[in-house]
Amino acid sequence: MNPKEKAEQIAEAFAQDYLEETLGHDIFIGAFIEQLVTDEANVIYHWVEDPGYFGAALTSSENERFIVINTYHPLRMRYFTAAHELWHLTKGSLYAGDDPNFDHERAADRFAAAVMMPKALTKYLWRQFRKAYTPEMAVIHIADMAGVPYKAVARRLQELNEKPVHLKWTEEQWGKCREAVGLNRTPLDMPLRGQHFTAYEKAVNQMVKEQELNKLSAANKLSPYAPALAEQYQQEAAYKDRQNED
Repeated sequence: MNPKEKAEQIAEAFAQDYLEETLGHDIFIGAFIEQLVTDEANVIYHWVEDPGYFGAALTSSENERFIVINTYHPLRMRYFTAAHELWHLTKGSLYAGDDPNFDHERAADRFAAAVMMPKALTKYLWRQFRKAYTPEMAVIHIADMAGVPYKAVARRLQELNEKPVHLKWTEEQWGKCREAVGLNRTPLDMPLRGQHFTAYEKAVNQMVKEQELNKLSAANKLSPYAPALAEQYQQEAAYKDRQNED
């Protein structure tokens, strides 16, 4: 068995175990993947205008775990990225950590596909949809239901030994296909711009409450992640300065 096949088999098995332990059923979890990731790590949502940068998983020297998600990409890609990065925090990733030849990125992609598109459910829906729709429309409908990129569906069908559909198509080509068959774009096809880091925001707020940090400094720290709260702290700091002047 080559390293790629080994990575895919291990990731598929651990994805199945993860779904059974977490939810107990084969369902499309869609946007709920972000809650599952938040349960496992501190999540940083960051807007970086780089088409090649999707996210990262990090562990600090104090063993704090972080996942960074680039909100520049459409929501369907963002959800798949969250599932991909989740692999790096699972038991499966730790299990394979001693093997220098293990392909963690390939495993992360397979884990994400298996978590977002469970095997039995995906195969069943594909076969049902193929009775009523073209292969392209069937891919699009599954992608919408699962909240994943179109090309991830095409690749998943190949993994499940179903007849592949336009494996080399880009997301842009799938989008044009969607329009050609008369299906409107959905919010999943668009980015949801935003930057926030909940754990950091809570830490800064706590420091303000304990008077370890003044509000103006807190506003500067929070401005990239919580602009409304940063503005509130700025206004409160300015009001306090005016009172002191009087």
